[in-house]
Amino acid sequence: MVKEKKGYTIGIDIGGTKMAAVLYDGKRIVADYVLATPKDTFDHFLIMIKALVEPLEEKAQDDKMRIVGIGLGVAGVLDEARRKIFRSPNIEIIDNMPVADRIEEMIGRAVIMDNDVNCFLRAEMLKGVGEKYDNAYGIIIGTGIGGAWWINRDIYRGAHGGGGEPGDMLIDFNPVMALEPAYHKLTQNNPALVAEEAYRGDVLAEKTYEEIGQLLGTAFANIVNLLDPGVIIIGGGVIESSALFLPKAKKFMREHISSPEVRKKIKLLKSKLEPRAGAIGAAIMAQTIES
Repeated sequence: MVKEKKGYTIGIDIGGTKMAAVLYDGKRIVADYVLATPKDTFDHFLIMIKALVEPLEEKAQDDKMRIVGIGLGVAGVLDEARRKIFRSPNIEIIDNMPVADRIEEMIGRAVIMDNDVNCFLRAEMLKGVGEKYDNAYGIIIGTGIGGAWWINRDIYRGAHGGGGEPGDMLIDFNPVMALEPAYHKLTQNNPALVAEEAYRGDVLAEKTYEEIGQLLGTAFANIVNLLDPGVIIIGGGVIESSALFLPKAKKFMREHISSPEVRKKIKLLKSKLEPRAGAIGAAIMAQTIES
């Protein structure tokens, strides 16, 4: 359980296209700021992080409140100490970089880092749609697909820190295809454009989102059969287009859940805190930083 401290925290959600930051007082967002995610160099990335944080530091100073620390939510595979990114699927410039340490040195504040979906799910379980559940699976569908499992009041990390991730789940064998590559293939790496075309009545785009619904329904059924969460919480940029795929995903999921009891009880819920869920979860995590 996170023990809230007197003071603000800063939470940063680093995504494939944008970086969102919040100044958080433990209950609400005091201020927020968004910048595009740079893709050219790591030094430019650090400069943009500093530009993202500075307005929030100024707001805290105006409010005469100290900043306890900074939490980072980053898409990618982290090392065991959660100080370095081994691989970020959509931000290659931070691969193998000690992101947390470099930001800590640059800004002069304590930094704690976690996977972006872990931050998303943490926020939803403690402050959002998952508050009344103690076992939930969270999945973000946006530039890519990421997931996390919440059990016993915390994120399940697995034996080596990589637990819960669904993107490499195999969903076809002829040819062999994993969930995230299949999603990219269907959306041609631009789900927002395909959604826009579907809403305009493009039959091919509508069909694509039906296939996305079936694809996700397959993944959801596998997750439910394996983990038996009380609820699946969905977030990410594609959630704005959920009417195009969620009914199909729910139907296909329930058709392939093995237990009749689970089939009746499992719920798919949309995020309550998007588009700032990841940043809020990172800010909540920063409350654990030792003074």
